[in-house]
Amino acid sequence: MSAVVGALRPIVPPDLFEHLRKTYAIGGIELTMDLGGSRNLNLMITTGAGMLVVRAYRNGMSLDRLKAIQAARKALNAKGVPAPQVLQTRQGESWSRHEGHLIELEEYVEHNSRLDSWGSLESGLPVLGRVHTILSTLNVSPAGAKAPVSNYLGFAELQEWTPRAMKRVQSWSLGEENLRLLGTAETLAVRLYNSDRAVKGRPSVQLVHGNFWGANVLLRNGKVVLVTDLDFMGTQPRIEDLALTLYYANSTLSQDSLSDTSILRLAGLVNAYDHQLEVHLTSDERSALPLAIARAPLATMRYIALSETAEEARHLVVGMRRDVGWATAVIDDLARWQRGFA
Repeated sequence: MSAVVGALRPIVPPDLFEHLRKTYAIGGIELTMDLGGSRNLNLMITTGAGMLVVRAYRNGMSLDRLKAIQAARKALNAKGVPAPQVLQTRQGESWSRHEGHLIELEEYVEHNSRLDSWGSLESGLPVLGRVHTILSTLNVSPAGAKAPVSNYLGFAELQEWTPRAMKRVQSWSLGEENLRLLGTAETLAVRLYNSDRAVKGRPSVQLVHGNFWGANVLLRNGKVVLVTDLDFMGTQPRIEDLALTLYYANSTLSQDSLSDTSILRLAGLVNAYDHQLEVHLTSDERSALPLAIARAPLATMRYIALSETAEEARHLVVGMRRDVGWATAVIDDLARWQRGFA
């Protein structure tokens, strides 16, 4: 599975806990654990108000976008999808600001697994269907509708970033094998574009989660108890959001990612997702879904284009090698995949 690269994760501001004590009515604070995260600082803390999570957003997160994310969480909770419950400040705000970072404080949710196994996916994909049904009803600001960075490229973006990636690395000594791989990725982008044009209908476009995978979906005893991290929330075809989850699953979990067994297993997840949609997938969306899955690993082309050193670019190219080969094989056998998802 290709790496996702983004803005630098914030470090712990030296007086963060003092800020929290002054701003929130939570009593004493002790750091329990750094919960990780590639973009935001997420800390589990023990307080007089119980176990909480403090989130410090990366630089560049606007208040307008944060308010849109909070509105989406509120809508999800109202319809039975568990999303983070944010604590209010002493002044009644759902956020605070410290050292240039927007800060949220939320209740910690006990869990014992996350969305990274076939069993958890069987529980998680119906929830993604409910998430899409709920988010499709929301009208958000332009800042809420477009994520500052995405780990998935639409076709227009793919046509922009692929040649930029090629141009970026042409002067670097990445080795013949890596350059050939980039050439294969460029050819794949063209084939995906041409194949997509052959699909008759256009996918349904709406507000989507943007990264429904891993620690962003937490479970307890097989049941989803938290859907979090709407950092990548934005407006795009819903099948692209579904495709990203299916790509992660097939890339990391399948022993033979091109077999009929893998297609059947993914198709079962698609049907579980579709069952919870108010407006079900069309036959054209199902036909386009294998193309959307095969496009997912090419999101790395953006980060290759933005890489600052040859070593960084080489690491990204090596990381996408296996999945570009797999995606090419999907397009070579597209009819079989489309039949599987029909």
